[in-house]
Amino acid sequence: MIRILIYSLLSYLIGSISGSFLLGKLLMGVDVRTMGSGNAGTTNAMRTMGKKIGILTFIIDLIKGVVVLYLFQNRVPENYILMLLLFCVIGHNFPFYMNFKGGKGIATTFGGLFFLHPLLTAIGGLIGLIVALLSKYVSLGSLFFLVSTCAMFILVGNAKGIEIVFLLLLTFLGIWRHRSNIERLMQGNENKLGDLKWKK
Repeated sequence: MIRILIYSLLSYLIGSISGSFLLGKLLMGVDVRTMGSGNAGTTNAMRTMGKKIGILTFIIDLIKGVVVLYLFQNRVPENYILMLLLFCVIGHNFPFYMNFKGGKGIATTFGGLFFLHPLLTAIGGLIGLIVALLSKYVSLGSLFFLVSTCAMFILVGNAKGIEIVFLLLLTFLGIWRHRSNIERLMQGNENKLGDLKWKK
């Protein structure tokens, strides 16, 4: 149990490496949380600091989920590996050195789940991408990705027991982090892709 707790803490610390925050500070001398939507994630990084930094942000945040599972997959019981991904996403969402104000964890969740089951995660990502492109809402695409991928892992990927609990927690956390987006979607004033002024 102590070993699992140690790996959970390490997963949190790896997850807390914020791509948008560090790239903004190192390359542009700005704090991404003071710009645009204030979210330390890919969409806001791309909108406020440019496409290159936005893409780098996505890659860094995605890799975190892969790194955690790669490093610790053989060090904890198999049915607890999703718990480490959950702690990694928590680190991304609530980094201690950023006053616990981070991103929403979609890229990190995608990276970790893709490492575990590439096909199901790719299908979920494709569903999310299609929804985002058709609706013009990135947030709606992210929500569809979370729900569809979680459902496929449970129904097709043979997740069971505690694994289902961790999958549901990952999905709930992602949905909860999008609560302001959901509110704007319901009110009809969520930003659409075409409304965003991407910085080159």
